[in-house]
Amino acid sequence: MDTKAFVTEGSRAWARHWLSLPRETVVPSRSVFDPLAIPRLLPHMLICDLSEPGIVRIRLMGTGMVSSFGFDPTGRDYLELVEPARRQAAYEGFIVPASQPCGMRVLGENRYGNGKTLTVETVGFPFRRDDGAGMQMVFVGTRIDETPGNWPDHGATTSFHVFEREFIDIGAGIP
Repeated sequence: MDTKAFVTEGSRAWARHWLSLPRETVVPSRSVFDPLAIPRLLPHMLICDLSEPGIVRIRLMGTGMVSSFGFDPTGRDYLELVEPARRQAAYEGFIVPASQPCGMRVLGENRYGNGKTLTVETVGFPFRRDDGAGMQMVFVGTRIDETPGNWPDHGATTSFHVFEREFIDIGAGIP
């Protein structure tokens, strides 16, 4: 994986960290990853559990993302936050990289009620649950215009528009 292809340093740092994790297979187990090992990325991190069919359970959402959403959805199904017409596509956006397995990079835009926008690069990588009950995906979203830091307070995100989605070969090919 060429980390130079990422737009933001936050994405490159996340990819380098994921690649450095010990593993017995292509995908590391979740227990080898300590989010506190990369503290500057933690506010921009999203950990989702995919062990329940049809549900993307949010296990952790960093404070920067919580601020962007306008509330803390930890413990909820991510798909509840997506418009019904887009839920299947959103679900596939989690399931495809977890089942291939592969990484995923999304360029998109948070849109806010006050008309402001924030363009982000989000990079996710899969992890095996330690109990063997499924997969988790860990994403880091980084503003394209700046290095990771406090996200501006624009109020709650009203929508997220995906401009580009690409899969990243981590050793098992891409869909």
